[in-house]
Amino acid sequence: MKEYVRFSRNPKVHHVIGEVIDIVSAAMIPIFLMILLFTYVFRVAIVQGDSMLPTLQDEDRLLVSQLRTRPQDGDIIVIHADDAVLFAQSGSLYAAEGLHKSIVKRVVAVGGQTLDISPAEGIVYLNGEPLSESYTKSYPNTITQLPAMGNAFEYPFTVPEGYVFVLGDNRDISLDSRYVEVGLVPEDEIEGTVLLRLYPLEKLGAVQ
Repeated sequence: MKEYVRFSRNPKVHHVIGEVIDIVSAAMIPIFLMILLFTYVFRVAIVQGDSMLPTLQDEDRLLVSQLRTRPQDGDIIVIHADDAVLFAQSGSLYAAEGLHKSIVKRVVAVGGQTLDISPAEGIVYLNGEPLSESYTKSYPNTITQLPAMGNAFEYPFTVPEGYVFVLGDNRDISLDSRYVEVGLVPEDEIEGTVLLRLYPLEKLGAVQ
């Protein structure tokens, strides 16, 4: 005996099936778009530690743009700190061992800018002009000391093209470009730029 199935020709059944397909399609499209956005355009990062106080706190959730744009002074960025780029005695650059983890810091200087740090005055100079850094925890004395050991640079110096110099807003405890473990950050190690704080909800909004 032959066995077979026969599909219903009831127009009402076809109408219901069509509506179900339309609903599923309408639901899947935004889900698919969200997956694409959070794979290639945005990501969510979680702050760990207090090096960016008072701007960012431990466990803050951040929306990060992964679009490749040239970093600007004052940007808060997420870095995958694989290499710490330093100056050799000859003046050439070399890559030392980095932290091998993602960190969040603020861009203070980009390629072509001359940076000077004066702990005695508590001031960071960019191209000879003092920076007003009200976002730092120790403002107005934004730099109270340089690392006694592991100081990465002699100041002033000009940041090479293709690199950035970063600092944490909590300068007294931040492990940043002042230290040999971080040094200059290659632009291709920048994972993204912080756009918004998503959590806690009472602080939802743009991060400056």
